[in-house]
Amino acid sequence: MRARARALQGKAQAAQKLCVKAWAKVNLALDIVGRRPDGYHDIETVMHRIELADDVEVVMGGDSMTAGEPAIRVEVTGIAGMDVSSVPCGPGNIAFRAAEAFLGRLALPRIGSKRGAGNAVSVSIRIRKRIPVGAGLGGGSADAAAVLVAMNQLWEAPFNREQLMAIGASIGADVPFCVANHGSGGSELQGLKPVHAAFAEGIGDRLTPLPGLRKVGLLLINPGYAVSTSDTYARWDAKHSRSGGRDRRMAPGRSSGRASARALAGALSEGDGHDGVSIDLRRICPLMSNDLELLVAEEHGQVLRLKRLLMQAGAAGALMSGSGPTVFGVYDSPERAEAAAVVFESSVDDHGVRVIPTCTSALEP
Repeated sequence: MRARARALQGKAQAAQKLCVKAWAKVNLALDIVGRRPDGYHDIETVMHRIELADDVEVVMGGDSMTAGEPAIRVEVTGIAGMDVSSVPCGPGNIAFRAAEAFLGRLALPRIGSKRGAGNAVSVSIRIRKRIPVGAGLGGGSADAAAVLVAMNQLWEAPFNREQLMAIGASIGADVPFCVANHGSGGSELQGLKPVHAAFAEGIGDRLTPLPGLRKVGLLLINPGYAVSTSDTYARWDAKHSRSGGRDRRMAPGRSSGRASARALAGALSEGDGHDGVSIDLRRICPLMSNDLELLVAEEHGQVLRLKRLLMQAGAAGALMSGSGPTVFGVYDSPERAEAAAVVFESSVDDHGVRVIPTCTSALEP
């Protein structure tokens, strides 16, 4: 590996640039299995890539920074009206840590280190945010995955996708799925099909690919504020410590003892193979649930109100994604989601609420 790293280091002297999409995700189901001894949580979830993405540009090259400056630099901007002031640009940024982990795996010297004299490597990352921050849509993880995929291509693919996913798992639970989103649909990981949906276990790092929903419309409603994932899980711990875990499986919609994420994954796996979306949604939507939804709603009752409004606007199902606070409605076509957005915007007068019509990828049957 060290010999290969030296060879790759030589290729990095001239600055090179690559732009990659960082795809958001929604959780169609999320079950919290329990707290691990290391403080993380075992989960079972079904994640689905959606057509909402940040733009990530990675510039790599020894000449792009002067000696003594940091090896990795991150710049974050947002689309009009998006506040990104809370997003760190240093080691606190997960995209920064992704670049650091990639370089560490290759054992490359960096500018500013004693080994960094001469042929050191530097990386400049520019992120233009379209995915709301702290929204339960995996925006940070998507950015980190995009950095890993871009750097892998710039360095002429020293790692395969499984290895990149393993690097991603070391920095964030959703990163492996976001890495798997990339495939032959772009130039990043040629020869591989992108994984648009998956059943994830453990801390989200053990993935079983699933057939994706085809041409399904989604309407995302972001209340305009962020929710801390770590704080939400801490509240889950406190609640279930008091209850002894007795009510963990009592979320709405759980009439049976079977976990909703496993049931939903089974429904996706079986598929229908014929008339597509309508049958999928009749089977999928009743199985959608999120163990964190009611916890977040205890502090942010708006979450449940927005869900009700989505259903009134014709959604076949509605749910909070991840640790929230974004909620989404599911429609049988992107056009119906677009039409619902018009209706929804006239129903919401809350300051800061963002209405984002999008869709799942237009997958081939």
